[in-house]
Amino acid sequence: MVMISTKPRVLIVDDDRAITQQLFWSLSEDYEVITAHDLSAAVRRATVYEPALSILDLHLPPTADSAETGLRLLDFIKQHHPQTKVLVVTAEATQEMRLKCFARGADGFLGKPFDIEHLLVTIWSCASQVKHALV
Repeated sequence: MVMISTKPRVLIVDDDRAITQQLFWSLSEDYEVITAHDLSAAVRRATVYEPALSILDLHLPPTADSAETGLRLLDFIKQHHPQTKVLVVTAEATQEMRLKCFARGADGFLGKPFDIEHLLVTIWSCASQVKHALV
C-alpha cells in the first residue's frame, strides 16, 4: 500500500547545504520537504512535485555572484506553477531587490541571516494561504 502525504509540500532552493539542512529539520515534521541546490535541480523538482510553497535563495549556481539565476527561477515557478507561493530568502535584502521580487510575483521576502522563528511564522502564513485557496 502506498502512503500519500497530506502535508503541504515545500521546496527549499539554496546552494548553502547547511541552510537547506537546517530548514529541512525545522520543517519536516509539518511539511513534506524537498531540496535543490541549483537552477536545474530546482526546475525539475518544481515541475515534478508542484510544491505549495517554494523557499528561494536568489544567488544560485551557475551565476551565484548575482541574483539573476534566482530571479529566473522565480519567474519560472510563477509562470508554470502560479498556485505555488514563493518566499525569497536572500543576503541581497535591499529595498530595490524586495520590490523587484514582489513585482515578479514573490509572496514573501526575508533577508539573510534570518531568525528561524520569524521564518517559520512566515512559512506558516504562506502555507495557510495555500490551504485556504484549496478550500
